[in-house]
Amino acid sequence: MEPLLASSRELEDLRRLVARVAGEAAAYLRDRFGLEELLSVVSVHEHDSDEGMRIDVESERNIIELLRAEGLQGLFLGEESGLVKLGDDPYIVVADPLDGSKNYAGLVPWSAVSIAVAPLPKGRDPWLTDVAAGAVAPVFPWPVLSFARGLGAYEGGARATVERGRKPRLLLAYVEKPDQASVVHEYLRLAGGRRSVRALGSASLEIAWAGLGRAEAFIDVRGRLRVVDVAAAVWLAREAGARVAVERRSASLTRVERVGSVAVASTEEAWRRIDAALRNCGHPGLEGLDL
Repeated sequence: MEPLLASSRELEDLRRLVARVAGEAAAYLRDRFGLEELLSVVSVHEHDSDEGMRIDVESERNIIELLRAEGLQGLFLGEESGLVKLGDDPYIVVADPLDGSKNYAGLVPWSAVSIAVAPLPKGRDPWLTDVAAGAVAPVFPWPVLSFARGLGAYEGGARATVERGRKPRLLLAYVEKPDQASVVHEYLRLAGGRRSVRALGSASLEIAWAGLGRAEAFIDVRGRLRVVDVAAAVWLAREAGARVAVERRSASLTRVERVGSVAVASTEEAWRRIDAALRNCGHPGLEGLDL
């Protein structure tokens, strides 16, 4: 589906804006890494019963202030705040202020800030398919990843595409139940040869890594990922040239709601293996789910 914004200049301006905000938000978190007083639990999310730490809340407040300073004052959906009206601009910003908070709390350097922006359509909620631009900023030193729909993906200031020559043989996957693990097992059987399986703890970064070809694929059939987790990352991967599937592509951006299964493949072979593994294990295939 094409984004609602028609102006390439407007899209590029949005990409640059959210890349700046995400980068500054990541720096904010990096400067506070290891401070024990910021790791106390201050909330429990109604939508999934996950715990929010003080650093999650402070990072989200910081993002809101950065957006205001940039002059982007529409609707804001955050993991901690829910839906907030910042002003009358015809946009909604969707943010995960700290994706990988358990890693952050455990002094594991793999976490990110994820921000996506979409224009507000008339007569309906904005959907995941309406996202027009976004950024995923690793907390620990790495260039900010960003995209604008139809204009490509970027790593820092350079265009980024799937690294076709790379053969990582790395599968990023999240499972919690035996039937979910069976999908990963079937993928490995179909792939043949040796693969390493990892769950690194920051879904937005892992989706981005698969989207750039630094992992062979990303698979999550738990149904737990939410719009704040994936709104930027799935479109980043798509703009980089990867194949991307999301079960609930029309998930609303006005609520912290789940998007169902998510799969990203850096090659057509990996895409076909994911599809076959899902079908062979009794899950719906990827047909019709491709972004």
